[in-house]
Amino acid sequence: MFAAANHIDHLIGIVDSNKVQLDGTVKEILDTGDLKEKFESFGFFVQTINGHNVEEIAEAIDNAKKEKGRPSMILADTIKGKGVSFMEGTCEWHGKTPNDEQFAKAFEELYAKAAELEE
Repeated sequence: MFAAANHIDHLIGIVDSNKVQLDGTVKEILDTGDLKEKFESFGFFVQTINGHNVEEIAEAIDNAKKEKGRPSMILADTIKGKGVSFMEGTCEWHGKTPNDEQFAKAFEELYAKAAELEE
């Protein structure tokens, strides 16, 4: 609210909205409600993007830099653990270290995905 009230237009925030907390989903533990609506009510310029898409991130930052007279907030819609089948979207991995076998499997999946993207 301070930033908006003082027209701090060079402030750009990014919220990683993966909807998972340590012990469950955001809705189950501490529902934050509609973040876009909240930040807009505080006077922010708000954009919601796919937080896994580098082009969307860059475009949102460029748009935020063009916004004059108010701060910006980028809501990055993401999936916790994206790219690792047994970690995606689960709270279990928020505070847990994979064992050697899980670590190897995770990197196998990530390297396969990287190779796919390079084709």
